[in-house]
Amino acid sequence: MAPEKMQAGHVEESFLNKASPFILLLALFGIPAAAAVALVELLQIPRLIDGCANPLFALAEIGSLATVVVLLFLLRSCLKLPSAPRGFYRNVLDFLAMARWHPAVTVALVVLLVLPTAWFLHTDRRLVFMLRLMGWRALRLGDVQDALDGLAVFWQLALTGGVPLLFALHMLSRWKPQWRILPWLLVPLVFVGAFIASVIIVAGNMH
Repeated sequence: MAPEKMQAGHVEESFLNKASPFILLLALFGIPAAAAVALVELLQIPRLIDGCANPLFALAEIGSLATVVVLLFLLRSCLKLPSAPRGFYRNVLDFLAMARWHPAVTVALVVLLVLPTAWFLHTDRRLVFMLRLMGWRALRLGDVQDALDGLAVFWQLALTGGVPLLFALHMLSRWKPQWRILPWLLVPLVFVGAFIASVIIVAGNMH
């Protein structure tokens, strides 16, 4: 390796070591906050396609997503350092960084996103029909936009109810790593809990 690259790498690692405590603290609060804004404003993404998005809310959506990506990258870099924290704090940061997850947690997250999508497409087949008939031009139709809004709401509900349960599953897998089968056995409870939470959220918003 060239001396210049070695020196640049040393400088970068030295900077991360010094800034790591601040970056970790920023990620601890910043990632959940930015992700919450992105989730709340999720409807702006389909509305950007036909130009019906609220400019302020759309900017908040794009900015929050960009913030999550930047903080995620910085957090992962800091967690690779020898000075990275250990114990409970590290487990929480690993969840936010989506790093060293138990496979059951990863599978639960994927299914948590796929199941609402599959159910929505099964119950509202006009979206699939219009996409097959018109291609990407169908995205500008009002009915298709309404369908995309509905899909975004499905994801909002699934993630709002499911992410806390994913966190609990992640922490359990770290607390008792020798119980390798238990996280897999609890995966169905994540889906049931997310469904119940979604029903409660919808019922609460109707009053």
